Amino acid sequence: MDTGSVRLPTPDLTTPSAPRTGIVSVHAATDGAVDVWRRDPVTGEGSVQRTRQRGWIYARNVDDLTHLGDRLTVAPGPVPAAAAYYAQDLAPNGTVDPRAYRYLLSGPSPRQLEGEIQRGAVTARGLKARPALGDLSGYLRLGYAEQYLITTGQTYHQGLTFDQPVRLQFDLETTALSPDEGRIFLIAVRDNRGLDTLLEARRPVQEAEIIEAFLALVQGRDPDVIENHFIHGFDLPFLAARARRHGIPFRLGRSGDGVPWTVDDGSRVPMWVCPGREILDTLDAVRRLNLPSSGLKAAARHFGIAPEGRVYLEGAEIVSTYRDHPARVRQYARQDVQEVDDLARIVLAPSFALARLTPRPYHRLTRAGPAKGVLEPMLIRAYVEAGRPFPAPERGHLEPHRGGHVQLHAEGVLRHVVKADVASMYPSIIRAEGIGPRQDELGVFHRIVSDLTTQRLTHKQAARDATLSGPQRREHHAMQDAMKLVVNAAYGYLGAGRLARLGDREAADRVTARGRALLQQVTGALEARGVQLIESDTDGVYFSTGGDIGEAQERQLISEVSAGLPDGITLEFDGRAQAMLSHQVKNYVLLRYDGTLDLSGASFESSRSERYGTAFLRAALRALLQGDVPGVQAAFEDTANRLMARDVTNADVSTRVRIGKARSDYAQTRGQRREAHLEAAWQAGLDFRVGDRVDLYVRLGAGLSVLTDPDGRDYDAGHYRAALVQNYATRLRKALDPADWEQLFGTRGAGLFDRPVGEMQVQWRPVEDAPR
Repeated sequence: MDTGSVRLPTPDLTTPSAPRTGIVSVHAATDGAVDVWRRDPVTGEGSVQRTRQRGWIYARNVDDLTHLGDRLTVAPGPVPAAAAYYAQDLAPNGTVDPRAYRYLLSGPSPRQLEGEIQRGAVTARGLKARPALGDLSGYLRLGYAEQYLITTGQTYHQGLTFDQPVRLQFDLETTALSPDEGRIFLIAVRDNRGLDTLLEARRPVQEAEIIEAFLALVQGRDPDVIENHFIHGFDLPFLAARARRHGIPFRLGRSGDGVPWTVDDGSRVPMWVCPGREILDTLDAVRRLNLPSSGLKAAARHFGIAPEGRVYLEGAEIVSTYRDHPARVRQYARQDVQEVDDLARIVLAPSFALARLTPRPYHRLTRAGPAKGVLEPMLIRAYVEAGRPFPAPERGHLEPHRGGHVQLHAEGVLRHVVKADVASMYPSIIRAEGIGPRQDELGVFHRIVSDLTTQRLTHKQAARDATLSGPQRREHHAMQDAMKLVVNAAYGYLGAGRLARLGDREAADRVTARGRALLQQVTGALEARGVQLIESDTDGVYFSTGGDIGEAQERQLISEVSAGLPDGITLEFDGRAQAMLSHQVKNYVLLRYDGTLDLSGASFESSRSERYGTAFLRAALRALLQGDVPGVQAAFEDTANRLMARDVTNADVSTRVRIGKARSDYAQTRGQRREAHLEAAWQAGLDFRVGDRVDLYVRLGAGLSVLTDPDGRDYDAGHYRAALVQNYATRLRKALDPADWEQLFGTRGAGLFDRPVGEMQVQWRPVEDAPR
């Protein structure tokens, strides 16, 4: 498969040439040692290559290394074989911005090079103490694995499909959430080579045995990738702590002592790094999708991959269920890792493909920002390979960057809805009009966007090719997703100001100005053809044709509008629906022709929504979009009656809340200010910490309380009956006449002159808001 990497001539930076395919993991140490693990794309055999690399860093000048004297060579050519410390002058004629990174410094190892820079900076800059390298201005440095990949011209996963590396999933079942209070009593393990097993400790003294058995199992199966949901935040820290408690060396990796470690990358929880094995957390990937809930069970239901006969257990009931019905918990644990395996194939596949494009390890890509974390390393790679200074950043602007256009044209329920998409609008504009950072003398930014946009369309078409096998189509789909992530990040990178080394606010302004003009051209052409616009922005245009003209004529209409657009810019048909509830910008509901209900935006999908309210809303929306107002009333009355009759459970009315303050911190402020959700956790005696999630509900006579009896029915029915109107029925207002809405959901009761519900109709109205 062609990855489309933008390649330029590669300078010799002393690392010997290496095979280009099959990399599954790279471990590069500070002393210059590099271990590279590969999986042969043909035979599936694994191998490891041990090599060494010099450390290298881009620098604006060599002032911090002058203390080296004769040990430092400054010259324009590549690094000589006998050089100790070398500064390659990438602009020997001197015509370069003094803020540009003119020199490519290298030393015997990364640690030695960095140490000499730090040592020299004390004298050169008049510092009192040895600084951290990150605190010194004038340097551009990448991670050691990234340095290896760039200098050898390689990336991960070349020639491999998603399932060719050995992938292992594991999940812990514990007696408490804290390793200080609980222990591991069961470990479910699975891999993509047929392993499916459980390790059990029926008695506390057996915990050490199953930890050792698990570590031995990992070494024996020798996975390239280890996956789980919340593996960074729970499974690995818990397992490491319990292994430490028993004095068991936590050897999970493939090189050195094999012990993984944590890296604080600015995310919610530290990332675990394991030498020779890529640790991937499906939770990181799911959080990027902005689903209503990022939990494993919710994500599995969302993607339709929950196994048949799925066992669902609340965390608090797992231990007691295991005591009385161990087979049920065993099934639950096996299904957990099965769901992780299936979920990974969906949400990790784009990151797997992305690793083919950018010189970064696979395990970093689920958390990496697409601009700084993916696109920028590609830009740096191009300048290193070309042997050119990395450009100076643009000088700061006081004025904010002007963003794109978004406008709501109509609200309420409209029928026969079509979406037209300006295919990758901003990347297409960048590509068609040659836009890029002014300081990018090689034009690499534009080449990356242009090449990947072209290749993405090829992969997108192949992903729809029914003559290809399912795995082949999935590979093409993953590649187009990866390329889309990069090219869509390009505009944001331009407008990121000082956060992006090659940012260019004026170039970003050109992109958005052109985007606004194109969007206005598209909406004007559509209106001229008699359609009703609903919503327009850079993601596309929703419009109603009024009557059902058929998909062929809808496509023809869009094709006619597309023909009037400039070369390189294409308007595409991007779906149709029976009806649409337009509520707010980016908040809408579509009823597809196949009966599927698509909800978009926090107004309709939120992790804070209660189950009873979500169920009502989906039933009411389906009826509303079918023009069935009596059906809306029936859904409301059925839900209200079930609430009052206590036919729903405490779990159905509960909501999950994230704790933002530890119990010890809340104790210091509680006397001055009570916070309802923290107070509920306090009264329940929970030792809560930042990041914990607690299920809460309003209990009759007690107010907001922690959910302890999911199947109970002691909720405050009156509160939830009122919330049904205030939190859910209000989302239907724009589809109904105000008097009709009040009659359906108000509290005044039936009136003598009320309109029969059967005569009520859904409605829509134009919105005259100014573009935003």
